[in-house]
Amino acid sequence: MSADLDQHRQAYAYCAYCPKVCRFACPVSEVTRNETTSTWGKMTEAFLVTQAKRNLDESGAAALYACTGCMRCRTFCLHQNEVGFALASARSLAVDAGLAPEGALSTIRTFRQHGNPFGGDLAALASRYRADSPVRYQLFPGCTALARAPELVEDALAVCDALSAPAGVCRASARCCGYPLYAAGDIDGFVEHARRIAEALKPYPELMVLDPGCAYTFRVVYPRHGIELSTEVKTIYEVLATHLEHAPQLARLPLEAAYHDACKLGRGLGQYDQPRRLLAAAVGEFREAFESEAEAGCSGGGGLLPRTMPEASAEIARAVGQRLAPGGQTIVTACPTSRRTFERAGRRSKDLLSVLRRWLRPRKAS
Repeated sequence: MSADLDQHRQAYAYCAYCPKVCRFACPVSEVTRNETTSTWGKMTEAFLVTQAKRNLDESGAAALYACTGCMRCRTFCLHQNEVGFALASARSLAVDAGLAPEGALSTIRTFRQHGNPFGGDLAALASRYRADSPVRYQLFPGCTALARAPELVEDALAVCDALSAPAGVCRASARCCGYPLYAAGDIDGFVEHARRIAEALKPYPELMVLDPGCAYTFRVVYPRHGIELSTEVKTIYEVLATHLEHAPQLARLPLEAAYHDACKLGRGLGQYDQPRRLLAAAVGEFREAFESEAEAGCSGGGGLLPRTMPEASAEIARAVGQRLAPGGQTIVTACPTSRRTFERAGRRSKDLLSVLRRWLRPRKAS
């Protein structure tokens, strides 16, 4: 067993011998209604394979990918097992054996060719938003925003400017943080890529990150694989929350909103208060789900699930969207991947930065 897998030996065993106490917490097993995709099922698969008690086959490999890495099971676990972390390592066995789902393998192929999961040139996209003059903050938008939601980058820069926190997209944004490789199970490729990113970030003493998935990767996943950044990484939401005092006196938006706690921002980085303060300034009252903060539902967008189990991903988003906004409220989230997942599931959703820009935009007197 490799050192990367061996570090999870206890986690695999704890879950394999657990009487499924967190069965209700896994968003994938809740929609598939299959014990194989429960936390117990997929971690038992990893346990048996790593202990050489069974050979990995295609169905077993699929079970390893039935996880968004949302960490919701950890909330209810006495041992605080990091299931997503352990399963990401186990996925390397499926990749090495050629048994990983095609969605994961195609992601790895695209990443190796282009340096990101979407293809194309991120450098050309990032260059559109570089500041012409010195700025206070260097922004790392993340490839999801650059390639799939460029309007979100514009929203972020406009909000930063309005709150006296001028920012520009940094040159290092031409590269992906590497999370897709990690989630796909190409751990060796991820570590090699992450080391190059760490070098590229050395000129920046401080970095403001838009995508919570990228910030989580920099601050949590990198250190777990022995990669320490010399750069201080902050999310855009913790920066903007400290600049709210500079906001102009404006009327709140008449928007019926329901707030969604993004997994990597909330459970991953512990940032629950900052996005709520920002949203409360813009819309006043907003709906809180019955399950929120550490117990919040997952949108189904993480862990490459939209590529490996697209139907399950959409069903998770529909189910969570109904619990969040039963009255048809607009779901506001601080994660571009979650917003896209909710929209694909037919729910009205907006990114928090877009709401803030609309609130801060000069409006004619009525």
